[in-house]
Amino acid sequence: MKFKKWHLIIAVVLVAAVTLFFLYRQSDSNAASAEKIAYKEFPVKTGSFKRIVTANGVVIPIDRVELKSKASGTIIEMPVEEGDFVKAGDLICRLDPVDVQAEVDQARADLDIAEAEQKQANNSYNRQQELYQKGLLSDEELDQVELQLAQAKGKIVRARINLDQTKTRLKETIVLAPIEGIILQKFVEVGQIIASGINNVSGGTTIADVASMQNIYVEAGIDEIDVGKIHLGQKAKVITEAYPELKFSGHIIRVAPEARIEQNVTLFDVVIEVVNEEGLLKSGMNATVEIGVTQLDDVLLVPSSALQTPSEPGTPADMKQVFLKEGNEFYPHIIKIGLNNFSQAIVLEGLQQGDTIGVPMTSRLKEDNDRMEERIKSTRSFGTTKKQ
Repeated sequence: MKFKKWHLIIAVVLVAAVTLFFLYRQSDSNAASAEKIAYKEFPVKTGSFKRIVTANGVVIPIDRVELKSKASGTIIEMPVEEGDFVKAGDLICRLDPVDVQAEVDQARADLDIAEAEQKQANNSYNRQQELYQKGLLSDEELDQVELQLAQAKGKIVRARINLDQTKTRLKETIVLAPIEGIILQKFVEVGQIIASGINNVSGGTTIADVASMQNIYVEAGIDEIDVGKIHLGQKAKVITEAYPELKFSGHIIRVAPEARIEQNVTLFDVVIEVVNEEGLLKSGMNATVEIGVTQLDDVLLVPSSALQTPSEPGTPADMKQVFLKEGNEFYPHIIKIGLNNFSQAIVLEGLQQGDTIGVPMTSRLKEDNDRMEERIKSTRSFGTTKKQ
């Protein structure tokens, strides 16, 4: 009797275990159903295809001048600071002119003496000439008088040259801005003694750097894979972190003939001239350069995110799988693509305008995507129109 009871208990346990197993499988199946794949729909339509080469670069002024003084001395005035705007001819700094002014005064006095001596020599020559015509003066004596007159005239020439030179040195104690621009850096202060930029072995003391920021250029490194698509005059857009909503227009003015290596990547430096009329771009800013290398209009386009590689081995690289909508369902469909910029791809075969394709998403991804789109719409409703 006990034996039969044990059999009954075992049977009940087995039935319960089997029941729990099937309930678990059913729960798993329901969970899988809840994760049923959803699709984000994209209409197949014609449009413009652009392929862009991007590179990182830095903003550099085209006209940048390192200011030095031809004169040496102590700075007694410097009215500019870094960031100040100056016009050509504005005062940058003034050196103590006392010593040079003394040289000018001495040179002027020397000229006065030379002119007086020349006048005296000229009067002497006129008197000796009269004596010579009367036969009272020999040829040798007349030659001596003429020599003295010539020496007096030469002394005047030298005195005038010396005066002009000292006046020039006096002017050189005043340093003026050679161009209109911004004071980028200031290296000296009032009271500092500076060395001449022409008489010093070291090249003299740098006073300041001034640069015109109306026209600047961006120097960027282009990967060797893309450099063959780059040519002089090609249009480019420049974007900076400071003004991410703005795209500054420019064009390529130089492509380096020789590559450089940076972190094991071969790059060619490309220089893009950019108009900077409002002065928003600053020297040294990091920038992203976008160079359009391909543009095709009225081509059939699909999002690159919709493309999948077919599972069949040996499938050509230009053959891709998409999910084509037929009725309310999406089915795998093979198409042939052309150029792909990783945002959009050109469809060569397999689709036509008006078709709808889908990008598969799990229900959770769909919810996240819906929330993100709602957030973007909400943000845009409070934003302002961005300047392009």
